Formats: sequence, structure tokens, C-alpha cells
Amino acid sequence: MPDTLATLAPRASAATSGRLRAATSLLEQLVNFDTGTHSLDGLGSASWWIEHNLRDLGLTVERHEPSGAGPTLVGRMNGQGRARVLCLAHYDTVFEPGEPQRRPFRVDGGRAYGPGVADMKGGVVTLWEALRAMRALGWEDFKTVTVVHNADEEVGSLSSRGIIETEAKRADLCLVHEPGRPDGSVVTSRKGVARFVLRVRGKAAHAGTHPRDGASAMVALAHKVVAIHGLNDFDRGLTFNSIVTHGGTRSNVVPEEATAEIDMRLPTAALGDAAIARLRAIAAHEHLPGTSAVLEGGVNRPPMEATPGTQALLAIASDAAATLGLSLKATSSGGGSDGNFVSPIGVPVLDGLGAVGGAYHSSDEWLDLESIPKRAALTVLLVWEACRRGEFAR
Repeated sequence: MPDTLATLAPRASAATSGRLRAATSLLEQLVNFDTGTHSLDGLGSASWWIEHNLRDLGLTVERHEPSGAGPTLVGRMNGQGRARVLCLAHYDTVFEPGEPQRRPFRVDGGRAYGPGVADMKGGVVTLWEALRAMRALGWEDFKTVTVVHNADEEVGSLSSRGIIETEAKRADLCLVHEPGRPDGSVVTSRKGVARFVLRVRGKAAHAGTHPRDGASAMVALAHKVVAIHGLNDFDRGLTFNSIVTHGGTRSNVVPEEATAEIDMRLPTAALGDAAIARLRAIAAHEHLPGTSAVLEGGVNRPPMEATPGTQALLAIASDAAATLGLSLKATSSGGGSDGNFVSPIGVPVLDGLGAVGGAYHSSDEWLDLESIPKRAALTVLLVWEACRRGEFAR
């Protein structure tokens, strides 16, 4: 009788549950590497350790070492099936150099703490545990499993985006092991991210003796910031946040220059395109005679929109979770991930498959250790069922 999710689930669970101590040890080592995005020495050291572990799992590894960023590692293993699976898990964190030394990995009451423990070093280890379990089960009904570990996700994946997009074009489905939400939810959609710099130029003048000779760049910028705030459409998830980063020199000088940075979150590409057109119109409008403005920037992460393929992956994941005694819900996120680069290519993406955690990017960031084997088993079953179905194999 052929396997089903129900018959495979106990074997997948057994293959992962007995490795909690070993997985915790791996997590401790990874968390204690200093891998803030700008800690290049720490990222380099971590990358060699990661490469060793990927090779130990039976993957071949390609190294990409860009200037000014940590290495991106691409691991591959070949199977006997047709579906090509792409798995994404970055290893950089948002923390400043030296943070793991100041605040090393620790465990308290079943939770692990430390810089990047959930976002997303716990996801890296969860993915490895899934790959290890697949190997232990002798299951190879995939054509390829490709793993990308990059070191610049927290600053927009500037050096690794091209690698991710290249691999996405070769894939049939993509799994992202960003942390599972505190309630265990996975992520089916993410907002896109756009960043802009608005530079306003006016005319300087003495504020006391000849104020009418000037044209205040700050006043013009203030009008524009208020207008930009009016673009917010909270009901549809379109948001703008503006901060003034420079304006004027002295209180007795009419400001000649003023600058604002703008963060935009867009739920869909269509909604974003329309809003950006309105933003450019605000920048171009002369709110104060004698002033002008230049808008720089654009979308750096396109939205990860929920597609029929994503919903199909979610349905499989929900069925797989049920066989493991887990309840699985879906959610959306205002923050981006590397899955945002894959979705516009037309590849189904399911995100948030890593171990469950919370308080990301803070000193209180935590990870539920017992969720590592559970989410690893979930990944095994998800890959198995998706590869078994013809809809995910070209």
C-alpha cells in the first residue's frame, strides 16, 4: 500500500523528535556566531560552519562572496522525482557587532534566547533537521532541493537578490523558513516594501532682515509630508511613513534644503503602482513658490501576493499539520522576506515555516525549542506531498 500523509507522519515525527538536544546544540553554535549584517568577519566564519553542515547533510555547495557583504551559500541535493524545491533561510541578523558576546545563547523554561534566535537562525536549524530526516527516511521523490543561505536579508538582500531570483526561475515551489508566528501560523502573503528619499530645495535668506527673499525648503517639505500622509489607506493595507532627516542649518537662516525618508508598504503591485504615481505627483507639485523637489528610490521588495499555488501549498501544509496533531493557520505580514522576490516570478511560496518564536529584532527575542522538531516534520511532509502531486512539477 502506498504511503499517505497519515502513514508517513509518525515516521517523520520519529526522525525529528529524537534530535531535540542535537538541534539545540546546532542552534546554540549558530546564534553565538556574530552575524549582524555588517559583521563581515563573523559572517565569514559562520558561512564556513554552515557550508560544513550542508555538506554533512549530503548537499553540494556553491559559495558566492560579494564585496562588502557576507557570503551567500547555495546548497543542492538531487533526487529521483520531478518537482524542484527552493528553500530560503538567511543567517544574518539586525544586531550590532559584538551582540552575541554581550548576550549569548541561553535556554530558560523551554525557550531559547539570543540575537537572531528566531529570525531566523531557528529557521535555518529547522530546515536542516527536515533535510536530515528526509535523508534518514531514504525519501528522494524530488528532482532537486536547493537551499539558499544569504547574509544580507535584513538590509534588503542587495547582493543576494539576483541569486535568489535565478534559483526561483529553476524552481516549482518555494518554502521560506522565517519564524512561525507565536500561535504557529504560517505566512501566505507579505507586503512589498518601497523606500524613497524626498529632497526639497528652496532659497536661503536671512530670517530676520530679509525673510521674504527666501523660500523655505522646510515649509515646502512639511506640506509634502502632510500630503503623503494622506495617501495612507489603512483599510487596504497601503501605508506611508515619513521622517524628516535634514532641514536647514540655523534658526536665523531660511532653510535652503530639506530631506525626508519615506517608507511605503504595498499589499499588491497594482495598488502600489497607483500610489507611487500619486507620490510622484506630490513631489512634483510646487507647494511653495521658489521651491522644487526631487524624489529618489522605488520598490526594493515587491509584494508576495497569495496565489492559487500558495493556497494549494497551504492546504497541503494544513493537512500535514493535522496528521502531526498540530493546528495550522495562515496570516499575512507587513514585513518583507526573500519570498517577496520569488512570488512575482510565478513560483508558489509558503513562508513562516521555521520554528515558532516572537519578539523579533529585540533583546527579548525567543524561540520555542520543542517547535523545532515539529516544524521540521511538517516541512518533511509538506515537501513529500507537494512533490508527489503533479501540479507542482513542470
